[in-house]
Amino acid sequence: MKSPFKSVFCGLLLLLPILTAAAPPPKFKFVLYYPQVPPYMYQDNQQQEVAGLIPSLINEFFQRQGISLSYVIDNRKGAEHRLYAGDVDAMLLAKNWTEHPELLVFSDPVIMHRDFLFATKPFAANTTPVNWLANARVCTRQYYVYEALEPFFLKGTTRIDSSSEAAQMRMLQSGRCDYAYMNEHVAEWLRQHQFSDLTLYRSPSSFGNVGLTIAMHNKWQKLLPQLNAFLKEQRENGNIERKLAAEIKIKSPVK
Repeated sequence: MKSPFKSVFCGLLLLLPILTAAAPPPKFKFVLYYPQVPPYMYQDNQQQEVAGLIPSLINEFFQRQGISLSYVIDNRKGAEHRLYAGDVDAMLLAKNWTEHPELLVFSDPVIMHRDFLFATKPFAANTTPVNWLANARVCTRQYYVYEALEPFFLKGTTRIDSSSEAAQMRMLQSGRCDYAYMNEHVAEWLRQHQFSDLTLYRSPSSFGNVGLTIAMHNKWQKLLPQLNAFLKEQRENGNIERKLAAEIKIKSPVK
């Protein structure tokens, strides 16, 4: 006669795979800014799917980790406070832009980019930022911190905020500002996809390198080493540069 304890134990062993399979994967909410920031993250107009360099990378990463990834549309400021509260789990955010960096963990840079001034006229030869920005009007993004430009703002350069990089470009095109200040990848994407009729000139020198980082709520701290290892792998095999080039669809360099 079989022991009842043995029968129960055997039954549990048989049920274990079913119970394990039924357990839902952990959920992770990543913020998609509105206004959006192509080529990094944006919503495809035709498919209404979240596209760009970052989704193409993190979709694969979270699939490897067995984590269910979804995207939440929010504005830049509101999303930051929702991230502190843990209502969302991650967003594209530099540490020096945050109000409470101690509440978050930050990935290694996904990719480095340079910030430039962009104009509709060529920059004069043998000139410097002091010459370019004297009494100039510069289109910038609302809520963004521009450490490199702050000394010029204090000396008379006018900052004109806008809601998005596309709005910056429209203001530059209409003559509302003398320059648009933005990063090279975003400017090139806009030129290729939305402003192909606009002749754009880039300042001869940049205003420094900036790393594009992913900020996560502290509860995901244990995931950070795996994310950084994945990003390192993608950088070293050239996958990030290939994906970025495919997003921008580079045809010719900015003048």
